Amino acid sequence: MLDRLVKLDGLNAPHLTIADGIAAQAFDISAYKIAADELVTGSGARILFHAMAVGAVMTERPATSQGVIDAVLIESKSGRQAVRGRFFIDASGDGDLAAWAGVPWEKAPPIDGMMYPSLMFRINGVDVNRAGPAPWRTVERLMDEAERAGTHTFPRKKPIVRPQRNPLEWRANLTQLRREDGGAIDGTDVDELTRGELIGRQQALDAFAFIRDRTPGFEDSYIVDIAPQIGIRETRRIVGPYQLTEDDVLGCADFDDTIGVNGWPVEAHVAGTVEFRWQRDPRGYNQLPFRILLPGNVGNLYVAGRCASMTHGAQSAARVTGPCFVMGEAAGTAARMALSAGLPGDAIDVQELQRRLQDQGAYLGRTAPEPIR
Repeated sequence: MLDRLVKLDGLNAPHLTIADGIAAQAFDISAYKIAADELVTGSGARILFHAMAVGAVMTERPATSQGVIDAVLIESKSGRQAVRGRFFIDASGDGDLAAWAGVPWEKAPPIDGMMYPSLMFRINGVDVNRAGPAPWRTVERLMDEAERAGTHTFPRKKPIVRPQRNPLEWRANLTQLRREDGGAIDGTDVDELTRGELIGRQQALDAFAFIRDRTPGFEDSYIVDIAPQIGIRETRRIVGPYQLTEDDVLGCADFDDTIGVNGWPVEAHVAGTVEFRWQRDPRGYNQLPFRILLPGNVGNLYVAGRCASMTHGAQSAARVTGPCFVMGEAAGTAARMALSAGLPGDAIDVQELQRRLQDQGAYLGRTAPEPIR
């Protein structure tokens, strides 16, 4: 994926972020869409856009055996259809298919529990020279000063305003979407999603107006794009044979069934701010165990991404793009192994899975990582 973005001139070099504590990469959004299309269609996979999964059909099973999904029901402009398959991967973020299939799951309460969503937007027309070397720090300082002076109130502290691939364009991540009672918007409730999108656009406008009017280099800038939907950080998390914990993340835990690593700290979006908790080990990453993809009671299903088997604290770290890529690649590779061997998903040879992942270039965290260049 990164190689394709480089060929499209759509990838920035790694940069430090989050109080200069971790490296991240920015990419051109349009290039990313094209690269993703090419990567998936080039594999021979069929993509079906404009369709919403709405339910699952299970096969009959004895009470003592694992369940088996026969089909996923979808709705689209073509009507209601069923997508049948021998193996399924739930990468919905909300654990939709897992929930329909009867997999145990949990969800933090909206108040003092579930992480708050955001609606991101992009700013264009920034005067790079006038903005200076680190205008993101200027934005944060100006927002803090305005709140202390009582002239403004912002949805959350610790805004993230950073340049995209083209430094004329900046991404802004500084909204926080709440219900009327102050709790987090629940991404599994359509009315709350609608409310979140409406108030998110208003928050984006208010925040942009402040940045434009107060920040050097942003005087002639404008909102070029508001995200097409709100960014949900947490809803359902399955409860599998093992739940990754916050202590695993902070303690940089190792696992015999590692499928890759997570290097992001705990990033908890709580009421009015963002709390960061950093790894205690200077190594800076934890391994991700294969077991967190396993639903336990459904034999032809893996669950990958932010809805995998993790506690609330661990999910606050392992929900971001890097570990989600790790889980997705492992789930796809393992599903092929299960199909080829005619086995349920939890019966594959994990050492063989690890060998295949390494052959594909995956980093399992067993050796020192290469330095960032």
